[in-house]
Amino acid sequence: MALSRRKMLKRAAAAGGAVLSPQVVTGQAPAQLTGTQTGRRFKAFVRHGTGASVEELKLRAIQPREVLVRTQASAVCYTIVGGALATTTVQQASIPNHSGMGVVEAIGPLVKRVQVGDRVVVPGTPQCGVCYQCLHGRADWCQFLDTAPAHPMAEMADGTQVFEGASLGGLSEIMVVPEEYCCPVFTDLPAEQLTLLGDTVGTGLAAGRDLVQIEPGWNVVVQGAGPVGMGAIQTARLANAGQVIVIEPIRARREIAMKVGGTIALDPNAEGNGLIAKIHNLCKGITDRRFAGGRIFGERFLAVPDGADFVINAVGSDWFPPKVEAGPDPTAILPLQQCFDFTRAGGHIVMLGVAWRGNVSFNAAQFSNRGRTFYSGQQGGLNMLRDIPRYVKLIEKGVIDMKSMITRTYPIERTREAVQDVADRTVLGAVITFS
Repeated sequence: MALSRRKMLKRAAAAGGAVLSPQVVTGQAPAQLTGTQTGRRFKAFVRHGTGASVEELKLRAIQPREVLVRTQASAVCYTIVGGALATTTVQQASIPNHSGMGVVEAIGPLVKRVQVGDRVVVPGTPQCGVCYQCLHGRADWCQFLDTAPAHPMAEMADGTQVFEGASLGGLSEIMVVPEEYCCPVFTDLPAEQLTLLGDTVGTGLAAGRDLVQIEPGWNVVVQGAGPVGMGAIQTARLANAGQVIVIEPIRARREIAMKVGGTIALDPNAEGNGLIAKIHNLCKGITDRRFAGGRIFGERFLAVPDGADFVINAVGSDWFPPKVEAGPDPTAILPLQQCFDFTRAGGHIVMLGVAWRGNVSFNAAQFSNRGRTFYSGQQGGLNMLRDIPRYVKLIEKGVIDMKSMITRTYPIERTREAVQDVADRTVLGAVITFS
């Protein structure tokens, strides 16, 4: 006679043990069930002591709600270069970066989101789906980010405990992450393209859809044509923006920006103090007629307002002096100030840059009465479980260009070189690939 699940659980409790049905065991990683992942050897780029180097590590036991991912690719983000290349002493050895993608090789017994064999993108921001922020439409501010357990995932040869930066690292042959960081993707797209969806390009793609939806015909300004800005340029193109005006000091990046959707690319160094007037002139409204026609009889204030409808700021401060054309302000405060002045009354501003050094001020009357709306970007508002599969389909269709976003790939042994190239800004997208 078959036993009900309730009776099985009662008998297990009475016996002081647990009863696992075959369905529970099926699909879980044999290595996790037998514990053979513990002690596994792998390579990772580790920041330790006063420097950073590629080290062989020994894996510690994974936790019940964690996922072991064999990394296939990890894009180096500019925001990590200051810490990764620093020579100050660190108290805790860690694996830098905050995104990656790969294949699930083992899961803890409580994991539900993914299964062994899944390809997953691991973004810099988790999505638990049940916290206050997730339930109020801001999964990019998922509160699991602040509560994710911090414990060592591996050990160096001398026994030094190694942690993962931002709870996931990335510059490693293995990532061990809470399941809240995993987004399964069902595609055979190259890993080096998919990994860009976990942070840089994915952030820019989200910026024009998740916090503000770009409307057809809008004048859009994108400040900064790094990987984040390139994503923003493409999302503006996909939304049929009327103009996509790119502001970028590096000539090579301006050229790529025009290839992927920019309509005009400006050098802020060449424009100098005339940049704000240039933007307003490019976005100039009809001054003697209403927007949809009709005579105004001199009431100019009824005309289309000058300025961009939407400005996306994707400029960060310089961790190191670039080895290419430098921008006009290494602190990145000037572009942040300018984005306010670029924007028309009633327009929108999304800020995606990081590591600004200093303060910014706005005219109080304009800040209060001109109707501009500011959005703090945090991955551009990315809702990763919804958006990343959507972007995968668009890459497959060829409407999102990921190939142009990658200018160089590196094996793990050349990770330091990759980080340095990103710091020097001599590459657009630097991706570590793993065999």
